[in-house]
Amino acid sequence: MGSHGETQTSATSSGGLMIRLEELRELALARGADQAVVIPTSEVIVDPRVRLKCMIPKCYMSGACAHCPPHGSSFKETQDTVSRYEWAVFFRVMVDSSVIANEKAASIILSGVGDDEGTMSTLGASYMLLATIVKIVQKRAEEMGYSPTFGFAAGDCRDLFCHYQPTCQSLQTRRDCRHPSLSSPSMESCGLDAFTMAARVGWDAYPIGGTCRPESVPHGALMGLVLVS
Repeated sequence: MGSHGETQTSATSSGGLMIRLEELRELALARGADQAVVIPTSEVIVDPRVRLKCMIPKCYMSGACAHCPPHGSSFKETQDTVSRYEWAVFFRVMVDSSVIANEKAASIILSGVGDDEGTMSTLGASYMLLATIVKIVQKRAEEMGYSPTFGFAAGDCRDLFCHYQPTCQSLQTRRDCRHPSLSSPSMESCGLDAFTMAARVGWDAYPIGGTCRPESVPHGALMGLVLVS
């Protein structure tokens, strides 16, 4: 009798868990993601080669942001963090290829001066949207009792939130981040293989480098992840 009761309670608890996780998935979609899934953390891929790509060849933000390599979480630290959680909400924000694969995008970002077509503003808005979804999902998950959570966005947070500041305050002065409630490390900076994960859940994802042109890819994608347990 006791064994049967325990089994029934376990099944009920498991069902409630999946309902709560589904609510988080739907929240990501409602806030602007075009795709979202709940996956066990055993399917979160951590690969040291991903983090190395931020440094070889060196990204313009490498070493200039507290979340970007060689700073931020190491491969092993990320592995350890992921292992302490059971579930993850993985989501994607689509970006038009004419924006994310624009040949002028890199120079526009580096100059800090917007172009007449609005490429910088549109691209920045996409990254901002993803970063915001990460924080919204984290907040709701913690309200539901999943605490603490951990979130990963895309790109570097300095371009988003401190673009016109001379330095990353957290990195250069060893003071607190200017925007701790907004900034998150990116999946790539921590060694999370977002592209392989996307392929495994059935999403189209295309790596876009500096020589890529809009006609070469159907669309771009930014991906985020929130760990819950």
